[in-house]
Amino acid sequence: MASAPVTALPSAWRSPRLRDDFLLSRAVEAFQAGFAADALLGAEALCRRHPDLVAPALLRAVALQSLGSALAAAAWQRAWCRDPHDPNLQDNLLGAWLAAGDTARVAALAPALLPQRCRAGNHASLLARAQAAGLAPAGACWRAGHDIEGMLFDAAPNASLLLRDEHRGEQYEVRIEGARFRFAPPHPDGAWSLALPGAAAALPGSPLVFAAPKPDAAAPGPQAALTVLVPLYRGLEQARACVASVLASLPANQVAARLLLIDDASGEPAFSDWLGTVQADQRVTVLRNRYNLGFIESVNRGLRHCAGHDVLLLNADTLVHGDWLDRLRAALYRAPHIASVTPWSNNGEISSFPDIARAAPVPDAARLRQLDESAAELHRAGATADVEVPACCGFAMLMRAGALAAIGTLDGAALERGYGEEVDWCLRARAAGYRHYVATGVFVAHAGGVSFGAEKHLRVHQNRAVLVARYPGYYPEYQRFLRTDPLATARAALAQRAGGAASAGLPAAQPAIPDFAQAPASSCTRIAVWHHRLGSPQAAQVLALARLVAARADDTVRLLVIGEVSELLWATGVVDALPAATRHGEALLGDTGLLAIGACAVVLVCDGDELPLDIDTVRIGPAFDARYWFNAWLGAPPAAAPFQFAHSGAR
Repeated sequence: MASAPVTALPSAWRSPRLRDDFLLSRAVEAFQAGFAADALLGAEALCRRHPDLVAPALLRAVALQSLGSALAAAAWQRAWCRDPHDPNLQDNLLGAWLAAGDTARVAALAPALLPQRCRAGNHASLLARAQAAGLAPAGACWRAGHDIEGMLFDAAPNASLLLRDEHRGEQYEVRIEGARFRFAPPHPDGAWSLALPGAAAALPGSPLVFAAPKPDAAAPGPQAALTVLVPLYRGLEQARACVASVLASLPANQVAARLLLIDDASGEPAFSDWLGTVQADQRVTVLRNRYNLGFIESVNRGLRHCAGHDVLLLNADTLVHGDWLDRLRAALYRAPHIASVTPWSNNGEISSFPDIARAAPVPDAARLRQLDESAAELHRAGATADVEVPACCGFAMLMRAGALAAIGTLDGAALERGYGEEVDWCLRARAAGYRHYVATGVFVAHAGGVSFGAEKHLRVHQNRAVLVARYPGYYPEYQRFLRTDPLATARAALAQRAGGAASAGLPAAQPAIPDFAQAPASSCTRIAVWHHRLGSPQAAQVLALARLVAARADDTVRLLVIGEVSELLWATGVVDALPAATRHGEALLGDTGLLAIGACAVVLVCDGDELPLDIDTVRIGPAFDARYWFNAWLGAPPAAAPFQFAHSGAR
């Protein structure tokens, strides 16, 4: 893939608006020409700059798969996450998992994808992958307007199905003729599950929820009883830790609270045994779903059970401390128009600490205590105040009984299984005149993403579309909140008091150095610039070097710049530019892995930086002369990069 002289650069290369499309097309051409290294560098760069784009993520996955990289499955998952409803991306992801021997992940995700694929009639390839993972689904079902629709794969003539309604506990037998079926449920507001007679599991797609949330005519008193509601599904160790932390905290709180656990048909003997032990505690009530309802309907069952109460919706992967309930209750009742409050967390979207909308590792018990007590002290001293937000985050959300009575429960009919349900509830409450706040005097630890696994991305994508249609102004408002960050002052105060990071001594996960069955071919040798910064004293020397490379008659040398790149550097036409990987996980290929992929013969490192790798490096300091060094390097450049692909592990 030859680089043209600067004077012949396409206008798309020079234009920031058009450049990314040009770089993508160039990366595709490189892959087609056999230069997988060039394709990977271009795809990874675009993925880092545009995490939501499908095309570069798809190219990265195809290139890694062609090279036999163990990272291919992770790359396919990143591509699928960008468009979870695309059947080709679904098939490629499941195929990559199967190739890696990860049948458990296929078995977990395939049933969630099956109803959509059966409805569209393109389910054969998905069904084959599910069967390869050891699954034998009998069919699938879905909502079709006011009816239940579905498909059976090996249905006998005049087969029957059992139709069960979790809301009423009723069961019906339905006669089915043919592979596809459609019928109206016996009443229009149930949560229906379909199963073959004698089958332990319901058809994928169950439950089908038709019941919309309704206001409660019986309004509660001025200050209602308090219930902590924890839906449970798998994740036994985290659930045990969560429940233990809640029970341990109850004596520290003046408010009398009860703990309500909803077992969403986890189906694990150890889970069931543990719940039997916990249920012996007089402060705990356990409800067990007859079949899996999903997060939203499990919560709704709990809300109906404790109607008239203030309800603290708490995820099972959280940890709490001290008199957290008293402090959250005080925040909720600070004004009559407050519908819900949510605390600080290491993983709480808007209320995340230390960075807004950025998940951090879960703090250990000592660090959680420090963060929570610091937050409480700052709030009591008046150094921080509660801040209004567009919507609370449901990992730990205290909901006012009056608001629940006024607008009803969560909407499990429009929003499927989980994710976005608390946003919808908060926005319905706002429309009724209520408001929502971050209680800056409380900190709750939250792991995140335990119960749903990969299915989370499907539900987020699906339910977000519902929210955008219902509330077109919400996501622009949310983005404005992130930009202006009204919580910045309170966050800075907590960082100063408690010391910045949400976790002590826990390193952030870093992208891996890829292993390849065969080394990716590169069109050229590259000189790498490690973590380049535009404001550094060395930026002018890097630009001078790029211009020297561009002035050459051939195109056998390019620069791989990891970090910030100016328009002047772009204009040389000889730079492959990638933003540095961050601790927040946008990157798949680690920065050190890029040096290997790019056939880098030498790495230029600015004074003060360290390169965590044994490779030929040159310090760029005040005495560095780009012309002298480049001419000397051209006299005897290494025949190949000394960094080989045998290396593996974290960056």
